[in-house]
Amino acid sequence: MLGNAFALAAALLAAPLAASPAPISVELHPPAGTNESEPWASWLETALGAVRTVSPDYPVDRLIVRLNAADTSGRAVAFGRVRRSAVPALEFYVDPRARLDALNADWRSYHEAAHLLIPFPGNRDIWFTEGLASYYQYLLQARAGVISEEQAWTELARGFQRGFDDPAGADRTLRSLSPQMWRLSAFRRVYWTGAAFFLNVDVRLRTETNGRLSLDSTLAAFHRCCMDRRSDWEAATLIRQLGALSVPAIWRQEYQRVIDAPAEPAIDRAFAQLGIDFDGREIGLAPSPRQAALRRAIVASASAARARLNVEPAAAGSQSPAE
Repeated sequence: MLGNAFALAAALLAAPLAASPAPISVELHPPAGTNESEPWASWLETALGAVRTVSPDYPVDRLIVRLNAADTSGRAVAFGRVRRSAVPALEFYVDPRARLDALNADWRSYHEAAHLLIPFPGNRDIWFTEGLASYYQYLLQARAGVISEEQAWTELARGFQRGFDDPAGADRTLRSLSPQMWRLSAFRRVYWTGAAFFLNVDVRLRTETNGRLSLDSTLAAFHRCCMDRRSDWEAATLIRQLGALSVPAIWRQEYQRVIDAPAEPAIDRAFAQLGIDFDGREIGLAPSPRQAALRRAIVASASAARARLNVEPAAAGSQSPAE
């Protein structure tokens, strides 16, 4: 396999295999006419390595990545999406001239890769998968070392504010709005209400178990027991399983608190425990050692590492699998 790999960093390939998780086999479709290894492979190593701080057994061992050249209006990545099929696929629309530092600094790769931490719960519960990916996107950037801890909390707070400010679906409950998200264009409200749910669960797990459990540890346990289980996963069934692997009451109470309430990010309790004050643009961080330790634990709960990839040439004329 490695004989067919594109060129990767020599130091990465020389690292002891026993000290890190198994490599992820990636069939890479770079933009036509560009170099077929760098910066694309290094970018994916950074993003997927960040996701492995949640679960070392990142729940894919084989992945297709299709990169489409696009007019990105000066951004490294304009758009991304997940295609869930027998071999999961990530598809991105990128600036083919993008530099590695710009690719690493764009949140979209972390968001899309985080979707594969859980099974798809269905379109009616789109808030659950988009909320998880939105909650993690900036935390993973910080774990990868491309933004600071303070930047991660600032961007999360601004995301929650975008959810508050979204005029679409402002009078709807999350249960009724989630399946209507596309029709009403209520993306920010649904995404960030879901992200607030995961923030509240994570903070409660960490504080009520004295740091013994977290969202990270619960997802890692889920990957070991249940990720490959063939089931019709919905948000409610995922919540029951994740609760069984951690603290059922926390998951149940936070779900009951959010699902039939007006769809808006409820972050006041969590931010108070984290010592975060937000004025709509900038944050203030309380100096309390206890609050600072909680913030730090969430942003850097595991040491970031680059994922080891077996990067395979894409077969001529091959296509990404259907959604």
